[in-house]
Amino acid sequence: MKDSRSWWQRMWRRATPRREAPAPPREAPSEPPELPAVAFLSELVDALAQGQRRDEAAGAPVMSRLEELWRGGHERLAIEWTEKLIAVPGLPEPTVLALRAAVVERYDQRRELEQALVHLEVLAGHQAHAVRAHYLLAEHFRKLGDEVSALRHYEAVLGRDLAYPNVRVRAERLRQSLGRSAPSTAETIAGVQVVGVQAGARYRLVRELGRGATGVVYLTRDAELERDVAVKLLHPHLASTESSGALAQFFHEARVMASLRHPNIVAVLDLDETSRRIVMELAGGGTLRELLRERGPRPLRRSIERHVQVLSALSAAHRRGIIHRDLKPGNLMFRRDPDLPGVEVMLGDFGIAHLPNAEPGAGKKADAAGTLAYMAPEQRRGEAVPASDLFAAAVVFFEMVTARTPWPREQILSGKRARDDLRLPPEVTAAAPAVAADLQSHLLALGDPDPAQRPTTADALATAQRLRERIVAQTARAAG
Repeated sequence: MKDSRSWWQRMWRRATPRREAPAPPREAPSEPPELPAVAFLSELVDALAQGQRRDEAAGAPVMSRLEELWRGGHERLAIEWTEKLIAVPGLPEPTVLALRAAVVERYDQRRELEQALVHLEVLAGHQAHAVRAHYLLAEHFRKLGDEVSALRHYEAVLGRDLAYPNVRVRAERLRQSLGRSAPSTAETIAGVQVVGVQAGARYRLVRELGRGATGVVYLTRDAELERDVAVKLLHPHLASTESSGALAQFFHEARVMASLRHPNIVAVLDLDETSRRIVMELAGGGTLRELLRERGPRPLRRSIERHVQVLSALSAAHRRGIIHRDLKPGNLMFRRDPDLPGVEVMLGDFGIAHLPNAEPGAGKKADAAGTLAYMAPEQRRGEAVPASDLFAAAVVFFEMVTARTPWPREQILSGKRARDDLRLPPEVTAAAPAVAADLQSHLLALGDPDPAQRPTTADALATAQRLRERIVAQTARAAG
């Protein structure tokens, strides 16, 4: 069919750019209906910002809401709300650590571990999360091709758990790639003590239990007697020629501790200076610190029993001229579950103890070592007297029945102490009202800021024993 347009019309049409037909207007995306989980989390974050509902921040309802978002396909939302909870100021450290651990796992599932590095670095510094955090950091650096960093973190895992899946094989491959030999018990990588398969032919290391100023303690299998024990290995940097005094002190303290032979003091089973190793009985029931965190305040009757046991251990040490100087819940341990009948508390870690015939003498200037919340005023001044341990025993008893120290953080740092600080709340003494006044008087005497006003260790123990008998009798009558 012939085009009826003129030649000029056809040429103009070709030279003029063709106009695209306008696209139909897009409908604005409708806002998704508000998710119930988001509404719950939003309300919670607002409450937390106002200092309310702090105990719910990492509880089961919160975790279930985050899981609901995740399983519903809102993975990014689940991560964002976890990060918002972490960012709330003033939350208790265990709560924040639990949230950090949760968000790390989310990032790992999305293959976005690089977004979680800041959380992993924090978690690596806490015993309960260290193994998993170091493993994930190792995997991250291995995939990046940073073999040195990957090996460092794999070694940190092996230093705590030799049986962690796949780690030994991957670490060995990296060592071969880097031309390194397997580390011995005396080597340290980036401040983390690394262990081999065994600490001598008899003792096979299993995993790390904890570390302190002088060494690292491992859960260990005694192959000869077929039992689990705790092995403490001296930090390598303290074993050098320049630190020979530290090595001598390490074993001198262990020998004194072994000579005490008291049911409320951790037993030393074996010493080996060549391997820089101390073998001790295993505290399979954990520490008082862990008990208070997991189960809260202890009943008055159980607390006074533990208090008597602590004073009994101190009495044995003080008779030998030993001042512990670091009595605290973290250094009080249990052989089995502490809530089982007949399980006693044990005093351990004499790492900074003031020993008999040490210079300077009792009452003179020494180093102000210890843990601030439990240090008596004179201990902060560098004095070494047995009464300082009694002050710490009063603070520990207060913490047993309240699950907190008598002072807020600011006052702990300031060092200001008053005799009345250790006054027990009424809900504690209500369990034994007839004994309350005498119990309170005993505690205030132990916690007197002036060491000259505190009783002797023998007198404190005798008073505590009488109080225990009265409290046991009164609680038994109340129960009956």
